[in-house]
Amino acid sequence: MRATQVQAKVFGEYDTREYTFLVETRTNFMGLPLEEIRDLCLRPSLGQVRFMDPNDGWVELDTYFANAELLETGISAILVPANHPFIGNGLLENRRFRVNSTNQNVERVPDDEFHPPFLL
Repeated sequence: MRATQVQAKVFGEYDTREYTFLVETRTNFMGLPLEEIRDLCLRPSLGQVRFMDPNDGWVELDTYFANAELLETGISAILVPANHPFIGNGLLENRRFRVNSTNQNVERVPDDEFHPPFLL
């Protein structure tokens, strides 16, 4: 099975850039290299995210606000510094996108289809 990737635009304060994002299955936010975050002048948030890195143990990363466009749909997300552009599958599901298991493409979920996240 190949890795799923998707094209998306990120809107900075003065510039818009398009990236190929790797879909990461275990996260709910987006990531870009710190240099790109700085070049886009993305606004920092007040919080950090904490996660377990297999090589470094517990790691805390600063977070930023990002507005983006994915498949002609506007989304807002928390963004963290990363080695490569990624977008979390949890973020995709919350914005009514899914990875098609047949062709590994990201697609919009039709409005009439029941889809996570489920409200109980």
